[in-house]
Amino acid sequence: MKDVIVIKIGGVAAQKLSTSFIEQVKNWVDNGKKIILVHGGGVVINQLLLERHLPSRKIKGLRVTNQSDIPIIKKALLDIVGQGLTQQFNQADIDSIQLVSHLGQTVSADYIDKSIYGYVGQVTDIHSSYLEQLLDDHIIPVLASLGENADGQLLNINADYLAAAVAKKFQAEKLILMTDTQGVLEDKKVLPQILTSQVPQKIQKGIIKDGMIPKIESAVQTVLSGVSQVWIGNSLSAGTLIAEG
Repeated sequence: MKDVIVIKIGGVAAQKLSTSFIEQVKNWVDNGKKIILVHGGGVVINQLLLERHLPSRKIKGLRVTNQSDIPIIKKALLDIVGQGLTQQFNQADIDSIQLVSHLGQTVSADYIDKSIYGYVGQVTDIHSSYLEQLLDDHIIPVLASLGENADGQLLNINADYLAAAVAKKFQAEKLILMTDTQGVLEDKKVLPQILTSQVPQKIQKGIIKDGMIPKIESAVQTVLSGVSQVWIGNSLSAGTLIAEG
């Protein structure tokens, strides 16, 4: 779909949008771009789990999720982070809608590996009709990193993977994976570009590690699917470009 930009936001940035972020989104909207926002909420999830004295564990950057964690994660993503993001957009005169009742109908998922990760999903399909309707009405859809399987079970999805799936579905012109760092760091310097062929070696060497692994892996899949620009960084205008090669 022409002029679609998919933005994934998480971490501290998801709790309060910066003035520069709001201004850039406004500028894009004014120039006819169609924005889809995908968000995680790890900081808030960690806080809610800690308050309940529940463990928080990750394997290869993915949060291990018990069934009893799902209501807590849902509360963090929908009631706190997603609602807050939507309010910030609307207060800035940027029309947006948080997907709640439509979320499960939009994001289909299945377990990655229930024995290892528990109730963590991988996207099996993005049903785009409702999203297309919102975009045509110049409204920004706000998607939490959740999906439903065929049994109607809510699954926790890594927000980078979900954003990549949305970008691939729409053949977006750009995917931006916002994080709390300036981009991918090597020797304490931001790499301006990483080729898809360089990624396995950089993971092996530990240059790409922890939560950056799912980000880069989803970026690679997105580039190889035909989305020409995938950026990773802490702003909408700078960072590390993932390019095919």
